[in-house]
Amino acid sequence: MAMMRFGSLFPEVAERETRTAKLFKALPTDDPGHLPVDEYGFDELYCDEPGCDCRRVIINVLARHAGEHLATISYAFEKPAEDALVPEQTFLDPLNRQSRWAPALLDLFTNVVLADPEYRQRLMRHYRMFKNVVDDAAHPAHRLLRLPEGAPSARGRSIPPPPPRGKRKKWR
Repeated sequence: MAMMRFGSLFPEVAERETRTAKLFKALPTDDPGHLPVDEYGFDELYCDEPGCDCRRVIINVLARHAGEHLATISYAFEKPAEDALVPEQTFLDPLNRQSRWAPALLDLFTNVVLADPEYRQRLMRHYRMFKNVVDDAAHPAHRLLRLPEGAPSARGRSIPPPPPRGKRKKWR
């Protein structure tokens, strides 16, 4: 299962509806894992496998001013069954990039961003929009699937690359 940015298929919707959180004051300052002052964007990625109904989203947390990808969060739309391999509904994805701030960003996402029922509904709407394109070869946006970033689309426009990840650093 490959994941693809929602904004690759729906750039105008993504620009208008991508959730951000702005931190004006770093708290608590005595905690080495505190979040720095910045604006954090929650970039959505969905599964591009036809027929798959995984009902989840991967969220890349990006710091605007630092220009870095700081965390990767997995969020399932429903709580997993008691005997599920992964018992958490929302967690830091162990296969993807995490920074020292990832636990604090997971806390921000879980307790502030996901606390908004309209945002949770928006994620599900974006999922359905994305999966409709994946599962319908006649959909006008279907031709954009699995094209390398920067490759020209049928309209001659390039698919936008993801936001910059910043300088290479050691990640914990």
